[in-house]
Amino acid sequence: MSAIGLQTDSLGELTCDSILRGRLRLWQPVVGYRFSIDPLLLIDFVSETLSGQIADLGAGVGVVGLGLARRFERSQVTLVELQPRLAELSRRNITENLLTERCQVVEADLLAPGTRKLLSGGGFDLVASCPPYYPVGHGGINPDSEEAIARHELRLPLPKLVGAAKRLVGFRGRVAFVYPSPRLSELLVALHEHHLPVRRLRLVHPHVGEPAQRVMIEAQKGYRGGLLIEPPLYIREADGRYTAQARRALGEPD
Repeated sequence: MSAIGLQTDSLGELTCDSILRGRLRLWQPVVGYRFSIDPLLLIDFVSETLSGQIADLGAGVGVVGLGLARRFERSQVTLVELQPRLAELSRRNITENLLTERCQVVEADLLAPGTRKLLSGGGFDLVASCPPYYPVGHGGINPDSEEAIARHELRLPLPKLVGAAKRLVGFRGRVAFVYPSPRLSELLVALHEHHLPVRRLRLVHPHVGEPAQRVMIEAQKGYRGGLLIEPPLYIREADGRYTAQARRALGEPD
């Protein structure tokens, strides 16, 4: 990821960052919610070619949804975001990347009764999310409300998120998440309770020999096969450089 622009306007002080080898340009706040490498790993983790409907839940500035739109050129993508400034930045990023014919933003609360109707009743082929990682009571809540809602489950607890994904995905459709690995058991329980069998799982380690910090999971409605546990992904070498597998996943030059 490299910064290629800086401006201040009605949405605050913003940077424009280039990712995926320059194939995607994203405006995001200088102060407040800024995306990490986790959504980039999730974009790479999605396994099969898609030409249908994709939903990005809790889209932020749109990195997962727009990254998938770039990866799957025949897909239609809906970015669902609760927070007004982030939703507006998602709209700006759609325009910035000339994706207005294939991408849209729905500014809505996933848990509100009318949201499913806004999303045309569901039936998505893929529902992806890089959700809030931390339960309320885990660590301090960021004083910036925008970042607090993005990081902590203030408005979207994990079971409710998985339930929303279940309602929105079509039969044989898939859901994909990146999540803190210490909470893997909670995610597996939520998927099981909502009848979303897990197909694939990959652990992400910051360095070789260190415990995993993230897990990526793909589940599928109606799936009856076994679980594929993929080889672990190591992010950095001992000297701090990205590993070759991380560079490929992040779309960085070799």
